[in-house]
Amino acid sequence: MNHRKFFELAASKGITASEIYSSKKYSLSFELFHSEVSSYSTSESFSMSARGIYNDKFGVAITEKVDRFTPELLVNEIIANAKVIEKHDKALLFKGSEKYHKRNLYNKEIPAISIDQKMKNLYEIEAKLKKADPRIIEIETVSYSEDAVEVNLVNSYGLNLKSKSNYYVYAAAVVVKQGEEVKTGYKVLLSNDPKELDIDKFVKQVVEDATRKLGGTQCDSKKYPIVLNQKTAASFLEPYLESASAEEVQKHSSFFIGKLNQPVASKKVTILEQPLLKNCFFRYFDDEGVATTNKKIVEKGILKTYLYNLETAQREGKVTTGNGYRGGSKMGVSFVNPSIKPGRKSEAELLSKIKTGVYISSVAGLHSGLNPQSGNFSLQAEGFMIRDGKIAEPLSLITVAGNLLEMFMNVREVGNNPELQLSGISSPSLLIKNLAVSGK
Repeated sequence: MNHRKFFELAASKGITASEIYSSKKYSLSFELFHSEVSSYSTSESFSMSARGIYNDKFGVAITEKVDRFTPELLVNEIIANAKVIEKHDKALLFKGSEKYHKRNLYNKEIPAISIDQKMKNLYEIEAKLKKADPRIIEIETVSYSEDAVEVNLVNSYGLNLKSKSNYYVYAAAVVVKQGEEVKTGYKVLLSNDPKELDIDKFVKQVVEDATRKLGGTQCDSKKYPIVLNQKTAASFLEPYLESASAEEVQKHSSFFIGKLNQPVASKKVTILEQPLLKNCFFRYFDDEGVATTNKKIVEKGILKTYLYNLETAQREGKVTTGNGYRGGSKMGVSFVNPSIKPGRKSEAELLSKIKTGVYISSVAGLHSGLNPQSGNFSLQAEGFMIRDGKIAEPLSLITVAGNLLEMFMNVREVGNNPELQLSGISSPSLLIKNLAVSGK
């Protein structure tokens, strides 16, 4: 679409400032089941969102089709939308940051690998899983997917920002049986570097995730010292950080209200947001066109900042932190590449501090089992007993309960083993003073 034509038409109809945000996405995915390709799909999608200020209010228009009529349709929809908006916040469009840390994170090696080779990798993974352990009774899935996303933000102030990134995911799940007991193991590999695929290592991880769960029992119901693995710690970090959103604070739905520059975690905990970290989640500008920066959200347990977009910053007379991101047509507050800063001790050293405790390997039901305002949670979990400083028998049908804020205040040690999750969140293992575990 001709951006200039859109901006000129918008101005002629009384829209004082306007922007266009477009996104192109290419996706490829396929899956094996019993050595047959059970699904295969490729797709290309395009979406365009236009915003404009009309009578000091934002109007929004969205389209997935671009032709010669698009500029006029978008302008008319912006005006119609702005006329019914009841918000009293002053509408703002960002003119641009002084400096942007541009970097190309699109890896040409990913699409350069033939589909045949990617398919061969799946067949090799499946074949090695079949031979890996006699207790494997089913290979539920072996799959591959890749995505490439290109974003362009242009506004009437002359700002023109582009970014392009891609990544791939290998995933596999197996079912194992021992006696009458059946367990499932699952593992994913997320990367934008093809060299990180180690098939033998990946197969071993899938099998271990299943077989280590066999022989499960229930523990006595009481409070135990806890070690959270990386995946579980990252799962808890996401709702914890949502309370750092200025939007949630202003809506009085955050447990960080009034806690700026106050302790919200133990001194062992430093939480970073690193949108400029070189990985597949890299972002050098947010969805409002603001340059992103790496920052400490929590430093040695102290909450150092809330996260702002333009609107929430304006309400408090603050400067945006570059955390404006879209959820559909709505501009909200979010974070990119958040992580808990690794400590110096290995997971084995964290375990060695516990005589009798519980190692949590996964939790389920975070959206329904956690109250985002109070931080209270009660979740189904999988894990293992810790005995004499080592992982012992697996646990089944357990529930872990506590309070998110109290849990982070009770972090005793932070591991040196960070792992990036599909959610874009990275965390090492954490040693927690105690949590309530319900078993028998």
